Amino acid sequence: MPRPCRYRILFIDAYDSFSNNIVSLLEERLATVQVTVIKIDQQIADFPAFLCDFDAVVAGPGPGHPETDSDIGIITQLWQLSDEHLLPVLGICLGFQSLLVAFGGSVVPLPQPRHGIVRKVTSTDSSIFEGLGRISPVQYHSLHALLHCHQELEPLAWDFEADNRDAEQKTDVVNPDAILMAAKHRTKPFWALQFHPESICSDQASQQLIDNWWTEAQSWNSQHRLQTRTYLFSELRSETSLKSVDPPVDVGLSSQQMCPRTTGGDLLDHPTTADASPYLVVRRILPLNGLKVPQIWDLLQIDEGDAAVLDSEPHQRADTGSHSIIGCLESTTLKLEYFVNSGKVCLRQGAYQRFVDLVEYGDTIFGYVEAFMSARKATGGDAHIPFWGGLMGYINYEACLETIDIRTPGHPDRPDISFAFIERSVVIDHQHQRLHVQSIKPGDEDWVEMISSRLALDITPRTFRSVPIDPSVLSPVITYPDQTSYMTKIRSCQDYIYSGNSYELCLTNQATVDSSHLRSPWPLYLHLRSVNAAPLSAYMCLGSMTLLSSSPERFMRWTRPTVSNDSTTRTSTVQFRPIKGTVKRYPNGPDEPAITLEQAAALLSTSKERAENLMIVDLIRHDLHGVVGSGNLCVPKLMVVEEYATLFQLVTVVEGTLINQNTTLSNIPSLTTSPGSSPGTSRSATPSSSASDFHHQSRRQCKSSDRSAPTSKTGIDVLAASLPPGSMTGAPKRRSCALLRQIEGEKARGVYSGVVGYMDVGGGGDFSVVIRSAFRWDHDPTYQTDSRGKRDTWTIGAGGAITALSTEQGEWEEMVAKLGSTLRMFE
Repeated sequence: MPRPCRYRILFIDAYDSFSNNIVSLLEERLATVQVTVIKIDQQIADFPAFLCDFDAVVAGPGPGHPETDSDIGIITQLWQLSDEHLLPVLGICLGFQSLLVAFGGSVVPLPQPRHGIVRKVTSTDSSIFEGLGRISPVQYHSLHALLHCHQELEPLAWDFEADNRDAEQKTDVVNPDAILMAAKHRTKPFWALQFHPESICSDQASQQLIDNWWTEAQSWNSQHRLQTRTYLFSELRSETSLKSVDPPVDVGLSSQQMCPRTTGGDLLDHPTTADASPYLVVRRILPLNGLKVPQIWDLLQIDEGDAAVLDSEPHQRADTGSHSIIGCLESTTLKLEYFVNSGKVCLRQGAYQRFVDLVEYGDTIFGYVEAFMSARKATGGDAHIPFWGGLMGYINYEACLETIDIRTPGHPDRPDISFAFIERSVVIDHQHQRLHVQSIKPGDEDWVEMISSRLALDITPRTFRSVPIDPSVLSPVITYPDQTSYMTKIRSCQDYIYSGNSYELCLTNQATVDSSHLRSPWPLYLHLRSVNAAPLSAYMCLGSMTLLSSSPERFMRWTRPTVSNDSTTRTSTVQFRPIKGTVKRYPNGPDEPAITLEQAAALLSTSKERAENLMIVDLIRHDLHGVVGSGNLCVPKLMVVEEYATLFQLVTVVEGTLINQNTTLSNIPSLTTSPGSSPGTSRSATPSSSASDFHHQSRRQCKSSDRSAPTSKTGIDVLAASLPPGSMTGAPKRRSCALLRQIEGEKARGVYSGVVGYMDVGGGGDFSVVIRSAFRWDHDPTYQTDSRGKRDTWTIGAGGAITALSTEQGEWEEMVAKLGSTLRMFE
């Protein structure tokens, strides 16, 4: 059983994308501590009284400047506390800079910002650095602090250029020879660090600082606070009023968008869990007998219209893609559609539709999806395959932005989220060479037998229709992004980075291809998978949207829950596989030899490439920590090089464990709070909340040594809390996304930068990031008929992570290389 917590630490979150990592570090290293999280813009009637129930405060990092009130918020009040209300405070990054400014220092830009860079730090070997020697933490800062006099603050550590020059093989020095890294107040219990001890690449000595600080904090409390801690937490709950101030970032809110209202139809039941009965999977297992995905497509007699294929056959990898899934859609297949800003979900089935207000689902589409899937569980499926039936579809980038309160205008004819509820499917197990024909429709044994018989026939004498298209018949006209404009945007990104508003900005652009109209783009997809094989490819036709994807990047996957031996808990593993860092396989052209894996690894070992990956890894750890809690996360692979058809990529694997108390289908709760509402995300508590309501989610009791205290979260909660994909945004996520909207001219990214995948009736799910992809809308305004006949307009997105170390030419070439990997299907 978890032990009761003896101490409380308040964490003040400045809307950073690493905050939950700091909370986790505190809870994991300080076993008897409970962390409470509030935002910098939390309005508290009596802040000194509020602090009386806490043993210490950590003022966290964040974007912006320590002299900008909206960036620093209530952190400023910490340094103004009277002697009777003093308590130990640790400032990190922005919190460090705020302390320096409050006591006579100043903050100026670094000539060369440091984001995601490991540097050696030399200390005075005193105070919280005692016994640690030289440490190697990760730095994330564009500004640095200067002490003009040492009357009140005492320096504790520096980054000396001489200590780092040889390791980084630098010949040019643009930053100061010494940069202040830590300081303490001479008479008050205030300490602060410029660097990030919580980063996955900070060394153990950097993390030991937390222990040392806590020891000094407890020592100071034992001497000074015995007579001042008069508030009990229960008293504070009733006496302290908190008001949340968390305005959404408004970048062009449009009027509500929703599809026309009709009535009638034999829709599937409205999601409820009270009387949910599990589906039964009817299935047959067949030998694959050499069949390929295109041949199975033919045998299933899928022609035009809606389709859903998740395809790992072109580039099978045991760790990413060993199964392919073909959803067998029918005219009666239930569709779930959502338009940003609408507040309603639209259910379509055949000619009929129904609207459901999201108010009762926490005003979020993911609350509805959670309830929908909770009411549609299945048993009897093969545990060795990932999909038995469920939702297949996409979430576009603009719907992802809505999860972090960035509002964008919608389009009345283009769903931002679209899923089909798949009842019939065929799953190909490439590793074991098996076909799984399955249905969750009641009484559907005849269909399973019919399809099984069709797929079991000898394929040797058969001729199949599915072949890659000859792109010359498409008469494609390609419009590339403008190089001058893109380089201007790169400079804008770096201006924001140098000013401290972002660590990294994932800038994107789009090419368009005008081509001959295809009633069925399936042959074009087959050509794409032949020229740019990828383990997470997808062919998706839902309504008027068609997506052809050759993505190499998993966004996230979660496994079906497994029940413990004593039947008390259900455990699910969540995995992210961010890709950041890219080099071409054929840098000298397709007719020249490819570079080797070893050569690619050397090229991807630079500070720039590793920093790009590290920033996203730390961001994902933050997102995941906010749901799975402390002690339930690991990084089994950190920055390994993987080989794909046209590129080498730097890949990391981040995994977390969801531990839930075991429940039966009759009492699975539906989601009633906003996803992503865990402290450390963009959402704060409601105005009526009291102090006790701000305890860090999933941390209401201090973890025991095995860190296995149950939560009540699912993979869908992680999905909602982690969008948009960090590899497509930058960090801190919310500020970076708002800046990117401005830099990219508020142009919608659409399906590109979103995610595509499935949620399984068995409880699992898997989504890839929509990159290396093309999509079209049937009603695109540029969709036209000319002398060449009816034409399609395909949109292809590409981009790259802009950091302080980026060069304009290098980023342009990387973006063009990524575009080229997809444009090859038109060549």
